[in-house]
Amino acid sequence: MKVEVIDQKQGNRYDKVIRENMDDALPDIMKEVLHLDVATSEAIPDSIQYTKERRPDVLKKITDRNNNEYVLHLEWQSQNDKNMVYRMAEYAVMLYRKYRIPVEQYVIFIGKGGAKMSCELKHKNLQFRYEIIDFKKFDYKVFLCSESPAIKVFAILANFEEDGEDKAIENIYKEIIAADKKGSTGNKYHNQLRVLMNLLTTNIKLKFKKMISVNAFYTKETDVFYLIGKDEGRDEGREEGREEGKLKTQKEIATNLKKSGLDIVFISQVSGMPVEEIEQLN
Repeated sequence: MKVEVIDQKQGNRYDKVIRENMDDALPDIMKEVLHLDVATSEAIPDSIQYTKERRPDVLKKITDRNNNEYVLHLEWQSQNDKNMVYRMAEYAVMLYRKYRIPVEQYVIFIGKGGAKMSCELKHKNLQFRYEIIDFKKFDYKVFLCSESPAIKVFAILANFEEDGEDKAIENIYKEIIAADKKGSTGNKYHNQLRVLMNLLTTNIKLKFKKMISVNAFYTKETDVFYLIGKDEGRDEGREEGREEGKLKTQKEIATNLKKSGLDIVFISQVSGMPVEEIEQLN
């Protein structure tokens, strides 16, 4: 069986999405994924250096509701790493040495095929353990119901089984598009969705890409009618061609989405075509 390896450039894109969203998403992650009873969370330096430097994905000083203090160390992992247990052990020793309080460590696995990494070391003079959490065990609606777009985007990495792939994909995409339109983020969460989408199976990726293509159905640079009008030097030709090309592409995309079984009202919302016209498409 061929093992899919994620290259460094792609891995850096995942890391960027995680870091961009973590301040907003962490309270939900701690509550819904880690099941921690947090009273306060305090940022602490995430650069640890003694003989070497390590930079954890998430590092917080936590006080729970019983007034117990500990360091929360969280890593997001998109592929199985046979050396993960040693990396986590290195982090643990450095954190204990620096802060002198208990350290709670979690690896949240967001890759394909489930986590297969060892989480335990048992040697004569060393015993160590951290916890691995597979994100696919959580229902995607747990994250999609959040008020924060930063946590909504993680729904794409969760479990679709209860609703099925088609309905879940439609729900996630609608929420992300709405989140981008409500704020001043431009296409921030839409773009993050495209990055995280690469962690999914080929079948799910294709369904998401179909839906994403609807949102970008027209550009002047690729529209043949606009380019013909431009070459002829006719302003009205450019405008007429642009509108004609837009309507043609809208119709083609709406037809394909209707064939895939998506809700007609949803197709109308994302394509801009009236429901009545979509109902007549073959």
